[in-house]
Amino acid sequence: MTLRIGLVTDIHCGPDMDTRLGSRAMPLLERFGQEMVDRFRPDLIVDLGDRINDVDPQGDRGRIRQVKKRLEGIGVPVLYLYGNHDLINVPAAEQRDLLGKQGDYESVDVGGVHLILLNSQDPTFEGVGGTLSATQLQWLEADLAAGTGPVVVFCHHSLDEQDGSAHWYFKTHPLHALAVNRERARALFARSGRVRAVFSGHMHWNHMEVIEGIPYLTVASLVDCSFTEGQPAGAFSEVLLAEGGRVEVTVRGGLPMSFTYP
Repeated sequence: MTLRIGLVTDIHCGPDMDTRLGSRAMPLLERFGQEMVDRFRPDLIVDLGDRINDVDPQGDRGRIRQVKKRLEGIGVPVLYLYGNHDLINVPAAEQRDLLGKQGDYESVDVGGVHLILLNSQDPTFEGVGGTLSATQLQWLEADLAAGTGPVVVFCHHSLDEQDGSAHWYFKTHPLHALAVNRERARALFARSGRVRAVFSGHMHWNHMEVIEGIPYLTVASLVDCSFTEGQPAGAFSEVLLAEGGRVEVTVRGGLPMSFTYP
């Protein structure tokens, strides 16, 4: 069967901050939900993190609940990752309860595909950068070794080696762009022979590269306006995982992109 995944990232619900037009998040999320229900009809939704623009604990909790309610109103299972902004005022232990997560990093089988949700806030550094801890990597190695079927990985921070020198923020903060210990994670993916694709957000733009036969895709933010002439991109992604290992990705909105591999 083909597994259909609706993918949304960097929603940044809240007040506007720099290029993150958080005041537009809920109307754009409403549009995303309608597209999912009326046209794409996914088997599940994955939220890659940074649901909010962090302000204070009470407000952040409320906005997390607001985003969760809208996403779950689509009527299919929703899987959540942590972004760096999500954890600044609301700790992981509390968010596990808010979001119904089984752990800070976790895996689940859906439609014959093993989905791995990594936590690149393990730990967060300087409020923006991300890390995969040695403990998490040990868990990842064991999780990959435990099965034989196809795997898709999700992580807020990118795990490839993309060049951020053209990015307005990351060109001067390169250590904040990509996950620390990403090389070790990639080695585990390649050694397993199971990983069909790796998806990330955080950068707010689209990027694709293939490393050792595995496509690494960074997909654009729902609300960022830095690449769309001051208007929020309204970006979300549709992922098809077909039998035989083919991966088809379509990014909708103001930064469209299509990608198929192999």
